[in-house]
Amino acid sequence: MTADGGTPLHARVFGGPAAEVSQVVGAMKDLRTMAGTRDFLMVADSKLVSYDNVTALLAAGVQFVAPAPAAQVKDEVYAALDPARADIVDWVPQRDADRPAARRESYRVLEDTHTLSGRRKSDPALTVRRILVHSTAVAAGQQAARDKRLTKAGEDLDKLASAAGGRHYKTRVKIVAPSVSSPPSAASPPACAGASPRTSRAHPP
Repeated sequence: MTADGGTPLHARVFGGPAAEVSQVVGAMKDLRTMAGTRDFLMVADSKLVSYDNVTALLAAGVQFVAPAPAAQVKDEVYAALDPARADIVDWVPQRDADRPAARRESYRVLEDTHTLSGRRKSDPALTVRRILVHSTAVAAGQQAARDKRLTKAGEDLDKLASAAGGRHYKTRVKIVAPSVSSPPSAASPPACAGASPRTSRAHPP
């Protein structure tokens, strides 16, 4: 799409059985041809970050930016992050332009590497740069969601405690059973500092 009026720059039809990597490579070659000798940067969604796609992109020397898939970044990565060590981004969202500085959303970034492994043991590991982004707005939203889940879990426990000893919960087994069957997500541990897998970015080193 172009910036002026959202006019499509490129369109191509693929058959249903076509592999994803062939679609990515086909679009990449077409767009590079259109761009000529100018620098070319492919921007895509998280579906781009697969072993086969990244292999093709690196082999072709194409620069790309895409969100790292949530399943590829373990919770331990975010739990170990220290936002205080991240660089502050000198940028203000347009929606915050008229707000006092203390109420504006802010961003911090850290850079490390992301490794992708192939399906076969003989496949070489691929290493790309990864930018981890911390947003105060995302952090506040995640904190609110955790607080809501914890409040709900507390209310459920209060109900269970008040019912203990009643005609439906006369024994220890009956009291414990409802709490054991409660979904673990009701009080799942938060990711450090509100970091989210959806806010990470992967691109070539």
